[in-house]
Formats: sequence, structure tokens, C-alpha cells
Amino acid sequence: MLLNDSPYDIEFFYNFYVKFLAELLLYFRNFALYISLWLFGYFLVCCVVYRRYARRLPTRTRGALGAKRVLIVIAHPDDECMFFGPTIFRLCEQGADVHLLCLSNGNYEGKGRVRRKELWDACLELGVPNQNICIIMDDRLKDDPKVQWPVPVLAKLINHHLEAIDIDTLVTFDRGGVSAHANHSAVFYAVAYMFVEKLMPERCVVYTLDSVNLFRKYIGFLDLPLSFLLSSKRYFLRWTESRRVVRAMRRHRSQMVWFRYLYVCFSRYMIINTLRRISLADIELELEVDD
Repeated sequence: MLLNDSPYDIEFFYNFYVKFLAELLLYFRNFALYISLWLFGYFLVCCVVYRRYARRLPTRTRGALGAKRVLIVIAHPDDECMFFGPTIFRLCEQGADVHLLCLSNGNYEGKGRVRRKELWDACLELGVPNQNICIIMDDRLKDDPKVQWPVPVLAKLINHHLEAIDIDTLVTFDRGGVSAHANHSAVFYAVAYMFVEKLMPERCVVYTLDSVNLFRKYIGFLDLPLSFLLSSKRYFLRWTESRRVVRAMRRHRSQMVWFRYLYVCFSRYMIINTLRRISLADIELELEVDD
């Protein structure tokens, strides 16, 4: 009798557990439904934005940077395809005189000679002629994330090319270097050094390629709406045009290991580049954040 009157009735707890489990499953089902609908809606928005943008592409990006003679500064062979492909392709299409300065020959695995040839082939696919490509071979600038490149040396090399070719627009990495590679970031700090030391030519406008978080980096064209909202300077490619960047990347055969095939398939940088114009004030602010 005491057992029947006990508040800890087994049947009561069993019914409570069944009800709780049913409500929990219902909650997760509804949550999954809402997330699926949201993702489907976002996908449709991306498709609409892409189609509308692709239709107006010739006028929407015409002269986006107002550049006539551009210097793209990269750290290694294949950076031009993996990160700057849309910018290089579109600038060449618009008739800009595009030059490429590669600060190492990519000799990390002893393949420097092969990678130099691959860089020339890839740039030709993107529209950059061989005579506009300069590859630096300096023992102080080894292709190695563990090697700290001397910033004054980089700044001197970049400044020489800006002056020699009469460049009006410089495009390079931002502080994050897209992939957080130390050599990429060193290029940004060299440009920052030029601003601080008053070495940057007054006529030269400087843009850096936006580094984004890991999620945005690998959602491909699904990053279109965010790129529209967050960036005023942007270069997008149609699907057929992005195939040119993919073909250029495949010229780097020595680098096409399995994870780079995944990168080519999913990375936003194969179809989208968003750029930010920087000045001395921006540099000083970023350096203060570093401190």
C-alpha cells in the first residue's frame, strides 16, 4: 500500500519521459525544417543575385578600380590563381595593363624551376603576358611559412617595380593573407612599411584582398549576398569565366594534390574577390591593433 501511494510512481516517470522525448523530437524536427527552409531560401537568393549580376556584368564591374596599370604582388607561384584569379581575369578583360610580381620561386620542395614555368603558363591563361611577370629569386625570401621575410627588403622590391613600371594601382594580400600564411602577411607588412616610411608613390592607389572566415571561404558562390553587402569593390566571374581560372590553376600541376582539387571546387576565391582600399590611416589603425 505504501508503494502505491509513493510519489515516485514508476508509471508516472515513464509517462513523463515518453512525453518529454516526444516533445524533444518534435522540436528538433521543426528546427530542422526551419533550417532547411532558410537554407533553401538563401540558396534561391544566391541564384537570383548571381543571375542578375551576371547579366549586367559588363557594366557593373567596368572600371571598378579605375585602374590603367596594375601591379599584383603575390608571395608564391599559384597565389595568382588560388586567390587573385577573378581580379586578374577581369582587369585583363577590361584592358588594364596587368603586371605580376612574385616574391619567391616556390622552391619549398625543390621545384622552383618547375613552378616558375607553371606560373608563366597560368598567367597566360588568365591574360597576363610573360613580359609582365617578374619572379624574385632571393635567398632571404624562401618559400617557407617558418621563415620571416625581411620587410624592408620586400618594401624595396615592391617600390622599385612601382616606380619602374609607373604603376597606378597596387593589389596584394591583407594582414590575414587569406590563408594566414606568414609569407602572405609579410607582403602586407611591407606595404604598410612603405606607407609609414613615406615610400608609397602618391599616384598609386593600394587595394588589399579581403580575408574571410573559414565558413565563407569554402561556400563558393553562396557568399555572393554577403560579398555584395560587406564590400564595395568586388570582382565576380560568371560560371564560364571561372572555368578559365580553374584551367589556370591546373597549370600548376606540381601543386595539384587532392586537397587543392577540393579548394578549386569550393573556394569563393575562384569566383569572387572583394577588395578594400587602404591608406596610411588604415595602416596605422591596424598596426595599433597589433600592438
